[in-house]
Amino acid sequence: MAYITPLLLGAFLVSPLLAADRDESGSTTSPLAQKEAMIRERFQRFEDRLFRLREDLAEAEPANAERLERVMERAGEMGLGDKLDDIVRLLGSSSNAYEANDAQIAWMQEAENLLAILLERDGENDARKDEIARLQEYRKELDKILQEQRGHRQASGQAAATKQMSQQLDQAIQRLDALQKAQSGLSAKSPKAAAGTPSAESGKLGEQEQDLSKDAERLAEDLNRLGELKPDPAADSPALDAARQAAKSASQSTQSGAKAMSQAGEGLKAGQSPQAEQKSAEEALKKAREELEAAKKALTPESGGSGKEQQATAQKTGGLSEKMQKESAEGSPGSKGKSGKSGKGGKGKPGSQGPQQPPGAPQLDQAKEEMDDAAESLDESEPEKALPPQDRALEQLEQAQRELDEALNQVRKEERAETLRDLEHRFRDMLSKQRAVNDGTTALDQVGETNFTRAEKLRAAELSTNERALSSAAAACLHVLEEDATTIVFPRVVQQLSQDMDTVADRLATLRVGVVTQEIEAEVIQTLEELLQAVQKMQQENEQGQGKPGKPGDDENQPLLPTSAELKLLRASQMRVNTRTTAIAESVAAGNESREGGDAGLRAVANRQKECGDIAKEIRDRAEVP
Repeated sequence: MAYITPLLLGAFLVSPLLAADRDESGSTTSPLAQKEAMIRERFQRFEDRLFRLREDLAEAEPANAERLERVMERAGEMGLGDKLDDIVRLLGSSSNAYEANDAQIAWMQEAENLLAILLERDGENDARKDEIARLQEYRKELDKILQEQRGHRQASGQAAATKQMSQQLDQAIQRLDALQKAQSGLSAKSPKAAAGTPSAESGKLGEQEQDLSKDAERLAEDLNRLGELKPDPAADSPALDAARQAAKSASQSTQSGAKAMSQAGEGLKAGQSPQAEQKSAEEALKKAREELEAAKKALTPESGGSGKEQQATAQKTGGLSEKMQKESAEGSPGSKGKSGKSGKGGKGKPGSQGPQQPPGAPQLDQAKEEMDDAAESLDESEPEKALPPQDRALEQLEQAQRELDEALNQVRKEERAETLRDLEHRFRDMLSKQRAVNDGTTALDQVGETNFTRAEKLRAAELSTNERALSSAAAACLHVLEEDATTIVFPRVVQQLSQDMDTVADRLATLRVGVVTQEIEAEVIQTLEELLQAVQKMQQENEQGQGKPGKPGDDENQPLLPTSAELKLLRASQMRVNTRTTAIAESVAAGNESREGGDAGLRAVANRQKECGDIAKEIRDRAEVP
């Protein structure tokens, strides 16, 4: 458990009554001393309960047992029990009333210090926060490694694609040179064979010309495919794109040459002179070769990154894995448990698998091995051979990233569930005690202020003190929500709740138990019920979401309550503003509330209305953030 149970806090929040309550004659009442003696007995029972609870928790929850031990030691050092005895003695004499009051105030301040110890987060929660910070640091380092590795992969891809393109262009130029040589030979023989009438020689040359045309067409098709070939987008570059465009232009020129060759072949078969067509073919082939040379020049040699750079990234990867495993072996907070499972899909090093294996570590080990292989290929100037291990390294790194995200999401879910459980216990305890205050107020109102005896006045003072303690409990809830810092409406409504409780305490202290006080008390009950309902609903959703797959980082910024639940709380707060405005107006009109008191109440309502407006703007602004 993250906090000592609110039932124990209820036993602790024993609040002395004000010592300055006097009868009409000015003497201190003996019932007040009796009340203080009752508080002394309650505090003794509280100390006994602390002792028994500490014994019960010694094995199951040592952190909480140690905290209770600190509370008991601190209470003994402060001498709180003896000081209550002194207050009882002081209240026995009317001459010591003010001294007794000062002693009570001092006692309450010291009791608040003990309360702060009880409200501290336990070691499990601190360990959970440490684990979140640790996993986030791993994730940050992994992101840097991933970025570096993607850079290496891009460089190798560009180098491999450039190397392949250069080789293909060299082959195309060789084929084009052969075509040009063959065409030149045919051009030299054709004038002698073309005598105006078909002959066996001209027919043979025509067949050769047409065969050459087919070779040129095949080259044009290959160059066109080379121009359309798209490498891995991660390996593309402006130089490669320029080379592809030049290859497509060379394809068109070669196609033009093939067409001219075909026409020349037909002319030779007919015994006609093909000089014009052959010249056109030679010019087209020459142009195609110039375009292929331009394509080669467009290709700037790519080193593909050095093996040394790849090896440096491999060392970082191995270093991160060693760091994770070392901290896990040393028993880092939160290194065990659900998030300490071995990664999925990674091979890891022999003997590295085990229940203590931190998430992502096996994948990092495998990624390092792949990077080492890629570095060897790069050292041998073979970037194309570095690509497969680099791709596998990226897959392992991304899997490690998913493992860390899953672990982070799980820990955040546990933290959120713990916070929700704690808030539920607190709100439930406060609701029970608030109902008792409301019942007491209603009973006093039925008696009528004009009929109050000393007993009713003491009862009103006791109710005021109890309400003030509830306000402190609400403030403790507010502290929890401020630490969480993921919601807007939730903490503001709890803050309003604490303010309303203070207002009730002030009114009870001045014996105002009428309609307005009871209306505010009813609003407090309503607010607690709404808060409790919202927390319980979110608990159900949180439990239903356990074990369901989610996207990486799903829980990173997930609020304690969803926006829809916060909007319901805001609407309810606005409705309470409306109801209280009406109640104050009617109470003043009926003479149950003074004009001054009504004005003060309406000013408080106006401030509350402004708060609702401010909260609505904050929700709108958050929704507009991309």
